[in-house]
Amino acid sequence: MFQLKQVFLFILIVFMIKLTIAVKNFPQILTKTYNQTSNLSSTAILTCHIRDLGDHHVTWFKYNSLTSLAYPLVVGKELFTTDKRYSVSSYSTSTRDSYWSLEIYELNQSDEGIYLCQIANRRETISISIYLHIQIPMILSPSLLYVEPGTNVKLNCSILIDNDDDDNNKSLSLINWLFASNIFNKTKPNDIHVRRKLINNSLNSYLIIHHAQIYHSGIWACVYKRQRRTARLIVEKDVLQRQRISALLSNNSKRHYSLLNHLFISFIVYIIDYFLYEQ
Repeated sequence: MFQLKQVFLFILIVFMIKLTIAVKNFPQILTKTYNQTSNLSSTAILTCHIRDLGDHHVTWFKYNSLTSLAYPLVVGKELFTTDKRYSVSSYSTSTRDSYWSLEIYELNQSDEGIYLCQIANRRETISISIYLHIQIPMILSPSLLYVEPGTNVKLNCSILIDNDDDDNNKSLSLINWLFASNIFNKTKPNDIHVRRKLINNSLNSYLIIHHAQIYHSGIWACVYKRQRRTARLIVEKDVLQRQRISALLSNNSKRHYSLLNHLFISFIVYIIDYFLYEQ
């Protein structure tokens, strides 16, 4: 009975040693979880830095928030998706270090989400998450506007969209306007009107201020998801006249500078001619 216990203890020790060696030899993912932003219709390259990969495989997953499941896209260099926009590449910088990249071409809004870079075997699994955010081209115009009190103001925030997206009306409702006033007076809600319109492949949100007053002066921001564009509105009495005077003074300053420059050059030419004549 004693010998049987010794044999069992010996087998357990050997197993623990092998398990420890296996754990020590298990690859490492040196890249930390990170966020990445890419433009619509561009190419996204998601990269994992691996150490001591050995005979293991790098697997890429796309996490589906609706089903709470992760679906494999690539195992090693083998694609598990019929979407031809995906590809995988890798290169080594030493015998221990390698970099594995998932490439996604012609990005659309449905590509936004969480991707997993994973290495696994029966005993252990390691992975990191990469959140890919798709940035949509966004324009707010005009970005600077001077008006007299009582003037009607219209700011247009336009966002380029994916024609294949079925949730464009939902996206249109996600465009919001924020206001940061430069003075203590607060804007009255009935002064402001927002109209939204879908035109071809562009979402348009119009901020309309009827009979703008001085208290409307400040920074107006158009916000869509993580993106923000700002416009500065200045409502002042006689602001246009002051602008014309400033422009006139600026032009006069330029003409005055040109005259001085001309006189200086004429003086230099006169000096040169004088010395030449004296010789």
